[in-house]
Amino acid sequence: MLRWLGAGLILAAALLTRRTLLMTDRAAQRTRRALAAAFETMEAEVRALLTPLPTLLRRSYGEGADAFFAAVARELHRADLPQAWRAAAAELPLPLEEREIIAQLGARLTGDEAAACGALTLGASQLRRAADAIEGQRAQKERLTSTLCLGAGALLALMLL
Repeated sequence: MLRWLGAGLILAAALLTRRTLLMTDRAAQRTRRALAAAFETMEAEVRALLTPLPTLLRRSYGEGADAFFAAVARELHRADLPQAWRAAAAELPLPLEEREIIAQLGARLTGDEAAACGALTLGASQLRRAADAIEGQRAQKERLTSTLCLGAGALLALMLL
């Protein structure tokens, strides 16, 4: 009886691991899309209305982006814009290369309007490309994650029995 209970718990742990991994990937994808949309909105407001950056940081851009901009605004009290932007980018739930793209964007925002707009457009397009590439591989990655988690769980459960 205890072996069956242990096997069931192992399978439940495998299912929870699968769910956590898939939710983490989906959250990262939402963050990519939200930040890309936010950068595009910021670029349009800077270009059309010459809205200053502190005002743009206080606006709401959606669930995935608001935490990032709140972190930038919070860090601005302690450091200059590039350092604050880099610190906030380090906290994002994204892979290292995408966090580095976002961190480098902060250093380019300190110039004139054209440089800031170009940097925001570039950052948005890079995030959109990454999101589109990952979206194209999403089904395959989810199947692989499911297969590995459930296969490993089933193997461990069988070894216990």
